[in-house]
Amino acid sequence: MEFDAHHTLGIDTTFKHLDSSGSGLSSAEAEARLMRDGPNALPVAPPTPLLRIILSQFKNPIILILLIAALISFGIGEALDAGFILAVLVINAAIGTVLERSADQQAHALRHSVKTLAKVLRDGKEELIDAVGLALGDIVVIESGDKVPADLRLIHTYHLSADESLLTGESLEVEKDAQRRFDDPDLPLGDRSNMLFAGTYITSGRARGIVSAVGLHTQIGRIAELLIGKSAVKVPLIARLEAFSLKIAAAVGVISLLIVALSLFRGTPLLEIFFLTVALFVSAVPEGLPVAITVALASAAVAMSRRSVIVRKLPAIETLGSCTFIATDKTGTLTQNRLSVESFDIEAEKALEAVVVANEAYLNREGRFGGDQVDVALIRYAHRQNADLAELLEQPKADLIPYEPSQKFSGAVIERETGYFAAIKGSPEVILAACRIAQDEREALLERVSRLAREGYRLIGVAYADSASPNLQDALNAKHFEWAGLAAITDPLRDGVETAVAHCREAGITVAMVTGDHPETALHIAKRLQMAQDTTQVIDGESLSRWYDNGANPSALAGIRVFARVSPEQKLQIVHAFQGLGHYVAVTGDGVNDAPALKSAHIGIAMGKSGTDVAKESADLILTDDAFTSIVNGIEEGRRAYDNIRKVVHLLISTGLAEIILVLLSLTFATPVPLLPIHLLWLNLVTNGIQDVALGLEPAEPHVLKRGPRPPKEPIFNALMIRRIALGALYMGVIGFGVFYTLLAQGVSVESARNVTLLLMVLFENLHALNSRSETRYLFALSHFKNLLLPLSIVAAQTVHIAAMQLPWMQHLLSLEPVSLEVWIKLLLFALGLVVVMEAEKLFRLRGK
Repeated sequence: MEFDAHHTLGIDTTFKHLDSSGSGLSSAEAEARLMRDGPNALPVAPPTPLLRIILSQFKNPIILILLIAALISFGIGEALDAGFILAVLVINAAIGTVLERSADQQAHALRHSVKTLAKVLRDGKEELIDAVGLALGDIVVIESGDKVPADLRLIHTYHLSADESLLTGESLEVEKDAQRRFDDPDLPLGDRSNMLFAGTYITSGRARGIVSAVGLHTQIGRIAELLIGKSAVKVPLIARLEAFSLKIAAAVGVISLLIVALSLFRGTPLLEIFFLTVALFVSAVPEGLPVAITVALASAAVAMSRRSVIVRKLPAIETLGSCTFIATDKTGTLTQNRLSVESFDIEAEKALEAVVVANEAYLNREGRFGGDQVDVALIRYAHRQNADLAELLEQPKADLIPYEPSQKFSGAVIERETGYFAAIKGSPEVILAACRIAQDEREALLERVSRLAREGYRLIGVAYADSASPNLQDALNAKHFEWAGLAAITDPLRDGVETAVAHCREAGITVAMVTGDHPETALHIAKRLQMAQDTTQVIDGESLSRWYDNGANPSALAGIRVFARVSPEQKLQIVHAFQGLGHYVAVTGDGVNDAPALKSAHIGIAMGKSGTDVAKESADLILTDDAFTSIVNGIEEGRRAYDNIRKVVHLLISTGLAEIILVLLSLTFATPVPLLPIHLLWLNLVTNGIQDVALGLEPAEPHVLKRGPRPPKEPIFNALMIRRIALGALYMGVIGFGVFYTLLAQGVSVESARNVTLLLMVLFENLHALNSRSETRYLFALSHFKNLLLPLSIVAAQTVHIAAMQLPWMQHLLSLEPVSLEVWIKLLLFALGLVVVMEAEKLFRLRGK
């Protein structure tokens, strides 16, 4: 039964109301409750309905003009022309529907690739499960950075704060206290400090709570309908190109007025002028461009997901090609995050006990340790020395300070017969500051820390104190902890990371390490990866603080490649500094405090395995394997996608411009129009309908990671693109008109000359798809079998047109006739001349560099 006032119940009463206990539910009971109450899931927006996608194909203004043209054709008795126009519309709509449906389904699948996990007590043991499987009465363990998976009545809290702005609109963090109880059942959500609500985030601390509402019965579930109806924002690149299409339409409109004026001067019938103008609009305006680009981006997103990169925001694919600087974490990204204690200088009998007490690892139902990798490595070491120490893990904590990157340590207090036992572990410098120890001994330990750090070890200091107070902060303030020992932890480099960093150098991308580790440890790893050579390229958190206080001049950090002992706030400062130096910055992060840096970077990259929910929600990309190599994979796929978009744009714009040139030349030289409106429609359908999409699926060129990043503000239509479009369009338009003009001069009928010219234009556009495959590599150097769809689409287009020339009903509809093999070969040679011209452009350009 739904109940919305658990904040008014005490903890014991809540257990009774939800029929649960502090040890949680059994697996069988949880399964029964899931069957009764349903999964802990909110309704999600389904893929766009097929009918809506079909109807959207007819929203284009060009399509409406064609519909009007079809109606006029019916009205004047030209049923064949009208039928052909409608057939073109139906075929175009079918192609667009298939492509958009596929892209929409791919995007929908990717949105569900990242699951929210919950740590839950089942059968008295902690385990990670998909949050969808939470049931009423489950006990959830939650910590800093987690996304709250369901509504929870808190039963234990440790310095807990939450961001509830999603529900309340209040940006300030809310402090939580499990012991509070309220009388007002209608208390505002923001004041219910003994509750956590699904969809909000934990900003600091640890807690346990009992699931009090799931799915649609949670507070966020009640407004789910409002959340799932949000429309997606267009990718900026698509928006820019749609705007460009409108500018082309305006330009074609001006040209059409010129054509109308010339045609009227020559006495051309108004109806013929109308259809010619309509056909020119269809040919010149690349109405299929947004669909082709969406397919290219969706294809890249799917390819990236196969390479361990999940795209949360499509614009990130576009911007990856501009990345010039990567600020990467070390542990788990450059290294394996498979930590093991290589040595432990134990200096006190209670050292291992301190390791266990100050530890946040847990023992799951399978008898395996889970949690933070440092905690797991330390607890495994202690367990190997004395298996009985594992019992200390489950002993209730009288006080706890969870680990936070900003404080660089964690600690806990347990009660004993003689009083209290406090333990802390973390950065050796921080732990030593809390210990009573002679200065010479302190200096000797710090020297040992430095030496081990230079050898690449990650170092954890451990201390303990017998205390009369259950408050850990009292012991810290007294600074009477005993130094217990120094653990040296190894973390091997990930496979392939050296090659990946080398690829970044070749790609013109600077890689810097941002870590909380000791400077010497970080430099040791950086040297192995050839990211840095010496200490002049290293800066620590203290020096960064002085840099910031002295004005934060970005140029002072230009040569730094290792940022050590860095706080999350300083990570944001680093991002801003390198953005100030003109870099296009990608940054990795996994913690709640990394969210500002992830949001501020041009490309935010979160860790899928170790990352907190807050980090994932703030990022543009998520690495499912946490590996640096996957970042490089993502950059490669991003550059591929952008290259393919340029290829599609080049093909569509240059062929459309060629058709305009062909018509303008005929008007200039007072000849009959080389191609009828129905021919232009056919040309647009038979060639570009599939070839542009095939270009969008081209594989990455071999040198894609061996060239510098593109300038972020460089438009698609840069000088190179404009020059290549103009050259190709002029060749096709001028040669096409030249063939038509020559045939007329030789006494060939207008119908036969048009038939030959149309075949030549089909061949031009077939081969121009091959010209569009690369701006920098010669056609003979390309592999033509890695994207079989492109050659197949070219062969299919040519085959369809030749078939149309042979079929009587198509001959009648399009005014076509067969041509001899000799004529076809001659036209093919003219078309191959286009390949020669475009390859010559590459030759002169590349030799001139």
